Amino acid sequence: MKYEKNRFINNIYELAKRQKLRIGDLEARCGVSNGYLARLRQDEKNTAPGADFLMNIASQLSVSVDALLSFDFTNSTGAEQKLLIYMDRLLRDTQTRKLIWQRDPAPLSVPVNPDGSSAHPLFVGKGGFLSEEEMAEDELPDTVMLSEMVYRSVFHPDLDDLSPSEIYRCPFPGQKVLYLVSVVEPGEIVPGPARWAELELVMALPGQPDPIPFVHTDHDWPGCLDQTLTRLFSAVQDAVAHPHLSPEASAFIDDYLK
Repeated sequence: MKYEKNRFINNIYELAKRQKLRIGDLEARCGVSNGYLARLRQDEKNTAPGADFLMNIASQLSVSVDALLSFDFTNSTGAEQKLLIYMDRLLRDTQTRKLIWQRDPAPLSVPVNPDGSSAHPLFVGKGGFLSEEEMAEDELPDTVMLSEMVYRSVFHPDLDDLSPSEIYRCPFPGQKVLYLVSVVEPGEIVPGPARWAELELVMALPGQPDPIPFVHTDHDWPGCLDQTLTRLFSAVQDAVAHPHLSPEASAFIDDYLK
């Protein structure tokens, strides 16, 4: 990643201000002298601090080194800053395997409830009325026939032809499930190339019909969160592609190998 001194220092001051931390205290905790950041800012060269300071200051501010170097906290709203820090934490916990993601088979086979509704919170049944001929043969007139399950985007509720090429799920306490979805809008000629693709991050809660929207990449209006969400998606793909052992499974294997 490209180091930009001014953005890096401005991020430190912005996060310190928001967390009500004194710059002098931060410098002391990171093992540098008082006024170090001020002198670094005044240096006309694009001088980068040492690796130890980068890791220490990021830890003190509860963000990653990547966040301090690549995000722009000063030009983001309060909501964007909260999302940036949240996704940065998701990214770190995914990379260290603290979060367990799974590939969701929903794009290929969506489970259906006995009443014909979707058993997947991101899909909804798309139905159609029976024809007169079908109704004449049906024991229940005016019955709505379930024709297909379609992806329901909370960010594009007016589009019913979106296709999720990949869905990843991560369980949280309280039966909450975080979903990271790669969504495409099909081309005009199927199977032609997609007109556009986006990433969507949502959470499903038990007993709540509609998922909670967090953030999505916007092909029309790219924002400061797009790069972070793309990094998270890549980290999730990498985590799922490689096997992960639970502590219990790892201990069992160690005992067996002994």
